Amino acid sequence: MSDQKPAAAIAAANATVPDALALNTLAVIGLMNTSNGAAALLRSSRGEIARVGVGEEAFGVQVTAIGDDQILLTNRWGRTEALQLPRS
Repeated sequence: MSDQKPAAAIAAANATVPDALALNTLAVIGLMNTSNGAAALLRSSRGEIARVGVGEEAFGVQVTAIGDDQILLTNRWGRTEALQLPRS
């Protein structure tokens, strides 16, 4: 019998990167293409998750653009900020 790990354990180890996200601030945790256009998953500082598209609002910011590895958000004062996906 071999000493190989189950596929789920290997996937979990590869998908888990310690301290990849600052948990006390807004973060982008996923970007995807859908039949309705690009979408993003945002995580709030409270741990809430929102799926948003361009023009939609979540956590006090509006999504102004979604790229391959980042999202542009505009706050209520008109300031635009880019958030990038965490690196592995």
